[in-house]
Amino acid sequence: MRVIQIEIISDAICPWCYIGYRTLQKAIKLYQKTYPGGSQTVFDITWKPYFLDQVPRESELIQDRMLRRMNPEMVHGAQTRLKRVGKSVGIDFKFGGCIGSTRKAHQLLYLARRESSELQCQLSEILFHYQFEKEADISQSDVLVEAAIQAGIPEEKVQGWLASDEGMKETEEEASNIRESGIVGVPHFIIGGTEHLKGAEDIEELFQAFITVSERK
Repeated sequence: MRVIQIEIISDAICPWCYIGYRTLQKAIKLYQKTYPGGSQTVFDITWKPYFLDQVPRESELIQDRMLRRMNPEMVHGAQTRLKRVGKSVGIDFKFGGCIGSTRKAHQLLYLARRESSELQCQLSEILFHYQFEKEADISQSDVLVEAAIQAGIPEEKVQGWLASDEGMKETEEEASNIRESGIVGVPHFIIGGTEHLKGAEDIEELFQAFITVSERK
């Protein structure tokens, strides 16, 4: 059985990271259906932390956050493009919610990985869904608890994690090491430890990276 390791460097408040994960899922399905031996290949996915806001910010409206960086016309164009591209991968983007620090979300993702890759992936996708489709603010503890329960983590365990600093030091160190390695944008995929891919939309590049890694084994 072939195993392909994938690291996804991402932040849960990055809409292109949500699109990138859906693109990755499509590339994996295509590989498993069409590449010789692909159906026997296991993809071991690990999510790595990236803080778009290196200094945690107070929660604010997504619209206000975007208007601090772009004029209204540019904001409209960016949201229109995200909605169009999102729809092509099954995401219904909404931008009426609030956005804040992802420190606690990354802590939960780090601890979920200790349980299993599948749990971490499930939680990550649910966090994206809450932030960008349910218009819920994943910087808030009650939202994180609800999302984690939906992913299959017992409420008592989630509450215990959030009440502690367990995993936070490791998460901060990982994020710092990623920045120091020269990665300055997300999503960023590392396939098989060597193939680096930036961006969200190119299924062909992901597919080719899977082949490169497979033929090297």
